[in-house]
Amino acid sequence: MTLRRDEWIVLEDLADHGEDGWATGTRPLGKRYRAATIVRGLAGHGLCELAPDDVLAALLAADDARPDWAARITGLGRTVLTYRALQQDPVPQPDLNPAPARIDVRGADMDILRSALASAEAGALPGVDVPALRTALAGARPVSGSLRHTMNPAEDELAAVHSVLHLESLVRDATGYHHLLRQLPSASPGGPFR
Repeated sequence: MTLRRDEWIVLEDLADHGEDGWATGTRPLGKRYRAATIVRGLAGHGLCELAPDDVLAALLAADDARPDWAARITGLGRTVLTYRALQQDPVPQPDLNPAPARIDVRGADMDILRSALASAEAGALPGVDVPALRTALAGARPVSGSLRHTMNPAEDELAAVHSVLHLESLVRDATGYHHLLRQLPSASPGGPFR
């Protein structure tokens, strides 16, 4: 699932409210109802969280009425926004030291993983496990006659690769993410690496 333009707009609006700021809304007809639907969809993907009833009771709308909903961005939501901004001009990194393999990674995904590693090492992607991703990439081995690479990642390394490809699936292209999921024994959306 790649976010639509209207979902990006709502996610950016939630980010503008700050870490602890709740964006609120009501359910009249028109655009606000659509925003509430989009917010619920973003919450379903873990990009924002919806306020529980006790928080809603404490928040007051402009007319001193309780809002119908409130949401704030999560750490994953901020990371997705950062990742999206960094992907405007990704910098491919040179191939690292290859090693034996167990999962298959497409060549285009290797470039994405290298670019994400460079961004994470620079501190721009705090949600990415830099040592694990670095080790996973160091263990990547090119497949002869192909652009693909194979890896034999430990669990934390696989989680780091999964994390980056999940970000990519939300921002630009889900092909590499789905390719990885098909290779995992628990390839369900709520699996251990979500």
